[in-house]
Amino acid sequence: MAARSRSKTGKAKRSLRRPARSGPALPLASPAAQREALADRLSRERMEAFEAALRPQGESSDHPVKALHDAVREAYDVCESMLDELQLDPPPACKRGCIHCCYNQVAVTEPEALFLGLHLLGTRSPERLRDLADRARALTNGLRGKSWREIGMIRHRLPCLFLEDGGCSVYPARPLACRGWNSVDETMCLRSNLSQDAMAPIENHPIMRQIADSIQSGLLRGASSLGLEAGYLLMARAMALLLADDPEQGLIDGTADWLDGKPFFGRKTDW
Repeated sequence: MAARSRSKTGKAKRSLRRPARSGPALPLASPAAQREALADRLSRERMEAFEAALRPQGESSDHPVKALHDAVREAYDVCESMLDELQLDPPPACKRGCIHCCYNQVAVTEPEALFLGLHLLGTRSPERLRDLADRARALTNGLRGKSWREIGMIRHRLPCLFLEDGGCSVYPARPLACRGWNSVDETMCLRSNLSQDAMAPIENHPIMRQIADSIQSGLLRGASSLGLEAGYLLMARAMALLLADDPEQGLIDGTADWLDGKPFFGRKTDW
């Protein structure tokens, strides 16, 4: 029964209450849509964090090289923290000593390449840097003129530049492409390498790759928004450029040039 109330004239009036509707609930976003939303958020957050870290804030600002290092380190920490929180079924089969995916050539952004260069500068002797420079140049010469697809099709014959003594020699500074790649079945990876079939299926969790790819995209967008050279690079080529001539000085000068907005990685070379 409708409730009654009194108007200002004292006459009774009927107060009609609209019955609550019990219509269909809004559909939940699909897993793919949820992953896309997460990717957009991660990319935007890392872009803004990178911009904030490298944009001068006055005399108290960090040195640009330190700011670059810390911004990339923070991005890697965010990636690792998110990957560690995932509860995946089946769990990834990746483990220490497994190097099947190290027979590959990965793409890096400029911030990642420079972070890796700074890591090398702090962990390798001049002699080891010169040896690495020679190997980077030889690898890059062998890939000259090949497209990304062509390189991908022969990846099983191309061990990573940093695959040494049966493991990753730069593991703490490895790029995001390596952090996000995963497999749930090691035998699939082994069969792929033994057959040298680049199209062999390898079951994996897309969410892990999407997290790493989105953070990498954020670094790229952040660099671009600051007017810095920004693009995807073949890691071997990036290292060859950074280590050219005098490797130690090359790493220092290359980082400084990039931070000054010069097209360091895009410059022409004779190799």
